[in-house]
Amino acid sequence: MRAGSAPPSSLPRWIRFSDEVVWPNFRFGATPGAPYADSQFPVAAVDELSKQGVPDVSFGGVPNPNPTLQALAILAGQLHGAVLMGHSQAGAFPLAAALLNPTAVRALVLIEPGACPGTYTDEQIKTLATLPVLVVFGDHRDVSTGIGIRPSWQLSFESCQALIDRLVAAGDQAQMLSPAQTGIRGNSHMIMQDKNNLQIADRILAWIDAHAGPQARGIR
Repeated sequence: MRAGSAPPSSLPRWIRFSDEVVWPNFRFGATPGAPYADSQFPVAAVDELSKQGVPDVSFGGVPNPNPTLQALAILAGQLHGAVLMGHSQAGAFPLAAALLNPTAVRALVLIEPGACPGTYTDEQIKTLATLPVLVVFGDHRDVSTGIGIRPSWQLSFESCQALIDRLVAAGDQAQMLSPAQTGIRGNSHMIMQDKNNLQIADRILAWIDAHAGPQARGIR
């Protein structure tokens, strides 16, 4: 493009959240520098988190369908069955991989997906309903994110609850894990980095043991 051989419009769409937008979008606090009183994220480390940020070219910068989905399904098959876990933008990747090869997957764990697809056909729901599905969301979801593509995380939560309802109706073991609903407050979008991350991990592992562990699969 710089050499004039391609128009600027041919460049992929790059996204990189500003450090200020990270606060409401990742739900550390409604405004930059002012954490929620119950925030579980170690806000003193926000600058270190910012250093990990890289431009995101996945919105129009990768082929469609995303080859990562097929690669994830293949990897699950090579592992002779796996629990697939995704977070945020990749939160729904396990669903897509499971639809490509449901026999290679034992369970799906979706951590704060940007959205759960609402366009699945009844046949796709029937396929996913053969697998245990856990969706995990933190707290303060109804606050404005400061970005147009996701006005609030509550909308993402509701899209996943709608998917869970469809899966349960089809006979699935789908479940929502919302720590705030059990009295554990202040978890952020970066739930794996929150100060109580081991407490949340224990709950996820207990669910995996119950739904995809040896006893759940009838193995002694």
